[in-house]
Amino acid sequence: MNINLVKLITSSAIKHKDKIAIKIKDQCITYEELLFKAKQLAVVLIENGVEREPIGLVGQRHVSSYIGILGILLAGCYYVPINPKLNGRTLKSILDDSKIRILVGDKDSICSIDYLLQPGGYTHIQKKIIPVGKSTSKNGWIDEDYLKNINNLDYIDRIHKSNLAYVMYTSGSTGHPKGVQVTSTNVVTLINNMNRMYDLAPGFVASQSHDLNFDVSVSDIFNTWANGGVLCVLPEEEKLYPADFIVRESIEFWSAVPTLLKFMEGIGGLKDNCFDSIRNTIFCGEPLPIELVNHWIKAAPNSSIHNLYGPTEATVFITKFKIDNQLTGMTGYTPIGKPFDGHRVEIIDNNGNRQSSGFEGELVLSGPQITNGYLNDQEKTKASFINFNWDPSYSIWYKSGDLGFYNELGELEYIGRKDNQVKIGGRRVEIGEIEASLSNLSLLKDIVVVPIRDENKTVVDFAAFTTNNISKEDLNNIRKESQKLIDRIFFPKKIITLDEFPYLPSGKVDRNALSLRLQSKI
Repeated sequence: MNINLVKLITSSAIKHKDKIAIKIKDQCITYEELLFKAKQLAVVLIENGVEREPIGLVGQRHVSSYIGILGILLAGCYYVPINPKLNGRTLKSILDDSKIRILVGDKDSICSIDYLLQPGGYTHIQKKIIPVGKSTSKNGWIDEDYLKNINNLDYIDRIHKSNLAYVMYTSGSTGHPKGVQVTSTNVVTLINNMNRMYDLAPGFVASQSHDLNFDVSVSDIFNTWANGGVLCVLPEEEKLYPADFIVRESIEFWSAVPTLLKFMEGIGGLKDNCFDSIRNTIFCGEPLPIELVNHWIKAAPNSSIHNLYGPTEATVFITKFKIDNQLTGMTGYTPIGKPFDGHRVEIIDNNGNRQSSGFEGELVLSGPQITNGYLNDQEKTKASFINFNWDPSYSIWYKSGDLGFYNELGELEYIGRKDNQVKIGGRRVEIGEIEASLSNLSLLKDIVVVPIRDENKTVVDFAAFTTNNISKEDLNNIRKESQKLIDRIFFPKKIITLDEFPYLPSGKVDRNALSLRLQSKI
């Protein structure tokens, strides 16, 4: 029997009806208002013939987005986040693959992708719905004036729900995004695992800092709503420096990618005890330098801290490592810990054989948070979601493409991406291994490495980008220090200083942009 995400969230909304569900700047929406408006949206979707289908959720950080998520689920459908900040080619690929015919979001965001919806582009959109706001055009638009007149809401609870909750598109190695099918059961299992980690009292204030097409937003939203918390949305203009937001809103539950932490630390934003309201911190999405953790421990001394790992195909997070003061004085990257209850993570070699503790290999993941594969792509699904002869239960395992190993304490250590492994001079090396080694150096704490390739795409050297100012004397010292940590052949030919790294909408460093910048310098 499938666990019902909609029932979990609506029950919480009824129980906590007078509490604030969403806060965006000075705008507050109670759980009662959220549920009422979401039901109105669900009725309109059903009036327009939806039936367990994908609905495009366009935009970020607007009340319409959050009403949209719950309304889409109440209508028995699943949402597909569409971020207008993505390039047109990627957006069109998402629309073409998902075959969306209805968009929900705020007016400005929907209008910003209108160029894709013209003749010659994606022409299958039948309706554009803005739960909050008004449209000057009635041609295919439904706005809040129409929704206000919807009152027949009781039957919504009897609508048979799709077991899909959302389809999240991730970048693929071919350049074409893959639509990961995440079920209601997957998400509720995640929430249950999160609840085992945290004791959250109704009314707690949680950040929603991630764009909706980055799957950590799923944890932000549903874990908060399931526990009667306040989903406090980080304004777009404060994404790169959220310190004032954290203090102003008295954030208690904070999640972020390590890149953001690096940026804040680099500009002196992690003062001792500056975030004393925070009680729980999640870091995720990238390797987490231990040195940065030690800065955060001082900045948020009242907070528990977890380093979490998980690809989109495993529903946001699947392993956890609780950080305490025992990491003080250590260097390198924080472990990603042990699997959630009911899940397994094994290490395999290139032939699919299971590796014993201490040996490096690819992480393969199994358990109830493993998703249903890729939308409209059986070939990629079969290649990534497989069975192994060494598993007598014949479970489905997801091949993550991530490299790692179990250390002597039984904790998982993340190395990097399998597809970031390159060959130079006949020797293979993981880009993350070079970065980890260089980040241990006293003069080089902020580092991203990209390969230099010749006209035949062969890797001939490496370049390192940093936001540290490196003098010639520093470079000589770095080169000398590095010989203890990394073979000379892997030491970058160039170390390039930037004012700041280019970022993806997820908040991660945009490595492709760095590669393009490198090509312009060669």
